[in-house]
Amino acid sequence: MPVKHIFFDLDGTLVDSYPGILFSFEVAMTEVIPDRKIPDFLRFVGPPVREVFRLALTENDPKILESLEASFRKNYDLFGYKKTKLYPCVFESLDLLHKSGKICHILTNKPKNPTLKILECLSLNPFFTEIFTPDSRQPSFTSKEEAALEAKRLLQLNPSDAIIVGDSKDDALAAKVCGFHFAAVTYGYGRVHEQSINPIHFIVKKFENILKFI
Repeated sequence: MPVKHIFFDLDGTLVDSYPGILFSFEVAMTEVIPDRKIPDFLRFVGPPVREVFRLALTENDPKILESLEASFRKNYDLFGYKKTKLYPCVFESLDLLHKSGKICHILTNKPKNPTLKILECLSLNPFFTEIFTPDSRQPSFTSKEEAALEAKRLLQLNPSDAIIVGDSKDDALAAKVCGFHFAAVTYGYGRVHEQSINPIHFIVKKFENILKFI
């Protein structure tokens, strides 16, 4: 498929960030609500941190959620991000895409600070031209689809110019609202290939499979 621009989700697509995320979730709970049982956070990873806490804990107290998020971000930005690992063949495949002239970008729900730290830690910076995070502008984007639409506008893209690669329903929705193709990875957290009501054009069982159709 002759697309020029590829937008990659980060967590669950390029990297396995769950070890660091779980570490920071547990630290936050120990600091804020030490008497609560730690749930299975993996089922809820994907949305923004506060929403993950709300869903996983069935907690709606805004003060508790705010404290949990603040504790999580402090610990994740200092220590948790260092536990992030690349999925197999990601580095090699990005290198091949880069050398072939594809223009790759990041489109993620993760804030800018830890996103940049992870990319630097894993030596991925040279592969990406633009990085779109919720706080890559002010006021912050309210959703991934809003960020994707802004990326489309800034880069002056036509629907046929780009594809979004991700593991979550918000990745599929972002692709739909932009008119882009969507490639669903099956190894991530979001299980979008099983749940999406929005179009899926390609299924990616192993990251290197994207080289076959992009």
